[in-house]
Amino acid sequence: MYDMQLAEAIVEKMPESYPTSEDRMTVYDAVFTKHNITQAEYDSSLIWYGKHVDLYMGIYRLVLKDINANLTAYSEVKPDPISGDISDNDSIDIWISNRSEIFKPERIFNALQFEIHPQNPYSPGFTYVFELSVWGIPPNLKNKPKIHLSAIQADTIISINNEINSDGYYEAVIRPTDSLYVKRIYGYIYLHEADAVYHRIYLNDMRLMKYKTMNNEQ
Repeated sequence: MYDMQLAEAIVEKMPESYPTSEDRMTVYDAVFTKHNITQAEYDSSLIWYGKHVDLYMGIYRLVLKDINANLTAYSEVKPDPISGDISDNDSIDIWISNRSEIFKPERIFNALQFEIHPQNPYSPGFTYVFELSVWGIPPNLKNKPKIHLSAIQADTIISINNEINSDGYYEAVIRPTDSLYVKRIYGYIYLHEADAVYHRIYLNDMRLMKYKTMNNEQ
């Protein structure tokens, strides 16, 4: 999964180098050859994980953690300062990933996972709002994309699940317990592929806002 994430990033960031489906397939084939598997075996595995989403998201979170760690280790890019609790502003955007994503039917498994793990826990008294705009959802889409958002506080997890039913603006809102610091914010958008008929689903203008709760003293 780690190598496939890198392969997809290479293909999407360098379209001029891989203009045809055959060109793009050479990148994916290199991953299959490296791990001594076939595309059919890989696709079959993703179909199984599509029926066990919680397991998939746990593994995906580990993959994402490794990718971010390597990006920091092998480049001069430092962790985004807003991933730490450095501001008492009324609102701040703590999103540190890409602002857009495209779900495509040619992918066996379409999911976007994100995680904000501040170096210092976020202070109590804030509401977290994951915001995005969506378009490309056909009216007859049987399995709609799901949004999940969670905040971890000590031994407490606050979560919310929403469904994207049509094109437009969407948000997922969680208000953690006022007395506890927030150690981590994470979530995902997931599209179950079974019987899905669509061309492209575009996720744009994504951000994760940290709003100071009104009338709360810290």
